[in-house]
Amino acid sequence: MRELVLGPAVSAGDRASVDAWLARSGVGGADADALRAELARLSVYRELVRARLLGVVELQLPRFRARLGALFDEYFERCLAERGPRSHYLRDVTTELLDFAEPLVAADPRVPAWALELARHEALDVLVGSLAEAPRPEPAAELDPERALAFTSTARVVRYAHAVHRLSSDPGDRAEPERSPTALFVYRGPEHDVRYLELTPLAAAILERLIAGETLRSALEDAARALGTPLDQAVLEGAARLLAELAERGAVVGAREAAGTADLQKPREPAENARARRAPKRTG
Repeated sequence: MRELVLGPAVSAGDRASVDAWLARSGVGGADADALRAELARLSVYRELVRARLLGVVELQLPRFRARLGALFDEYFERCLAERGPRSHYLRDVTTELLDFAEPLVAADPRVPAWALELARHEALDVLVGSLAEAPRPEPAAELDPERALAFTSTARVVRYAHAVHRLSSDPGDRAEPERSPTALFVYRGPEHDVRYLELTPLAAAILERLIAGETLRSALEDAARALGTPLDQAVLEGAARLLAELAERGAVVGAREAAGTADLQKPREPAENARARRAPKRTG
């Protein structure tokens, strides 16, 4: 039944293909005769299931679907036949398709380099919109550089090599995105709408580290070091403004212990030693 629904079409009028399908499935005798008699009705079931799966993907990826056309159909057919849906939830079908297609698309010269990024970006609305919200900690009175920040569990930083987020929402548009390294902060707002904020490289590096559980001080120092940026007053003030804005938006929801400290119950060095070792050097 799985092969009948997800594999190549088996035509009731083509006895050879029907016999081959039954032989591959190890079905013979009276069972084979019964399936032959019911094949027309079973084929309707096949079309209903496949139309449902395709409809879900088209709903989530309208621009990707429209731009790829017949290539999309090719990859969709391959995914059904070679992998098939593994989740109980229809919303996961799209992510499973993209995971299957990613290594194939990367080696396919017929597919634009930005196409899969567009698909991943389109799929974010459903992915982030369907995430469960974890219990929120008590709001922090002020930023503590020695603690980690707590974000809404829907928050993440995504990166693209192309500015796919700037493309028109019209599936009929055929403009290609600018090749430009892009980082977006994505989260679900208090009104349950998925929101996007374009980030500078430094802001993206800081937020990635904060979401991963680093303390505020560590995230600032590590991000500045990684990008070769002086951790000066302008950077500190800019980070404070960004975090204040995210708190107002409901994306930053409090403070928590840094990953790898209290959660793992590891010994900690004295606070005054840690502060002296990690204190940023300010100028001016």
